[in-house]
Amino acid sequence: MKPTTRQFTVGLALIFIIALTARLALTHRFVGLNSPPDANANSDQIDYEILAYHMFTGQGYTVVPGTPTASRTPGTSLTLAPIYAAFGRSFIAGRIWFCALSALTCVLVAWLGAICFSRAAGLLAGVGLTLYPAHAYNAMHFVSETPFGFWLTLALIASVYAHNRRRGGVSIKWTIDALAGTCWAMAVYTRPQLLLAVPIAGVLALIAFALRDREHLKRFAAQAIVLSLVLSPWVIRNAVVMGKPTMSTITGYGLWGSHNDLTFNDPAHQGGWVKTSVLIDADHPLSGSEVERNSQATRYGLDAIRANADKMPALITAKLWRLVTPIKDTDNRLVQTAFAAGWLAVAPLLLIGLFISLKRSPATAGLLLLPILATLASTAIFYGSDRFRDALAPVLLFFAAVGLQQLYLAVTRRRATSPIATIKVQDVQQEDTRAA
Repeated sequence: MKPTTRQFTVGLALIFIIALTARLALTHRFVGLNSPPDANANSDQIDYEILAYHMFTGQGYTVVPGTPTASRTPGTSLTLAPIYAAFGRSFIAGRIWFCALSALTCVLVAWLGAICFSRAAGLLAGVGLTLYPAHAYNAMHFVSETPFGFWLTLALIASVYAHNRRRGGVSIKWTIDALAGTCWAMAVYTRPQLLLAVPIAGVLALIAFALRDREHLKRFAAQAIVLSLVLSPWVIRNAVVMGKPTMSTITGYGLWGSHNDLTFNDPAHQGGWVKTSVLIDADHPLSGSEVERNSQATRYGLDAIRANADKMPALITAKLWRLVTPIKDTDNRLVQTAFAAGWLAVAPLLLIGLFISLKRSPATAGLLLLPILATLASTAIFYGSDRFRDALAPVLLFFAAVGLQQLYLAVTRRRATSPIATIKVQDVQQEDTRAA
């Protein structure tokens, strides 16, 4: 349970090799390494891929050439665009790249576990993420979960180093803060819901300041500044090109799609999201520019919330259930069974690990909890989905690994103090005495 530096390094290498091999094999078997993105598997990846291609070819950030868009934040496409720049529009290169990012995330979560808890917990987390069905599945597609997991894990590592480093020059601390802020910004670019972590982190930093821990407030301020600087070009671009300083022009669709007559009154849709194309009618038209349509959808969603305020507690409960339910909404029984088995194995260990981590190091555990709390807040505001949970797989597997290690130690300690074990130890001691 206490790996040496060499054993830990070898473990990291094996995790990467096994994770990469497994993901490439799965992609080859179920998708095809040289296949284009499939809308039936996930329609979002069509936009991500075409945006990356248009950026590579100099057509700008457009889905339809000549029509700028801000419907998707650029993180996923920016992660894919360098591969297209190097190899052209090569689907096989893109898929290998996403499999490699997923495998590298398994290594990063092992590193995160080692610096936050122990090398053993880190290796358990890396192996767990390697085998976690949802994380392997997402690597087969050009979806946001894979780059988000990579950037999020790297951001957490840098932030933990920044918050725990009490010595060293100012330049070193600022360098780590800059790295952390940049990685947080890339994670936000990939899934903008993570921005909800900023006010939560600010509250935690103020609590730390009140407890006379000024270092945490300094680190938060430094990383928040870098985060803002990295995000500002996108917001400025949207203000100039789209006519509104915004992160995305589909938040209104998310709000309306999750707050309407169907989600409030139909149990089959409660807590989920309905396509706005189903909701459009004479009383709820969408017209005008991309920004105007988003504003209209936002207004319709808010109107529905006001008209059904008494049903909001039940709706939020349904949203949270969709976030944590082990049953994935799919007709593919293999995927459904694998995802359910993976989540049911992780969930109880996650709760144990969370309790142990909060007890051992509240500050570090609070930092790692930020993306989970942001996801809970986003779910309450919009809707629930197992995709939101699975995007957090690196953090969830970290806590699960801590729980598994502590469960193992508790069992071994109990065996060591059992009457039978005590008698065996006494017998050995008596034999040693006679031999002496």
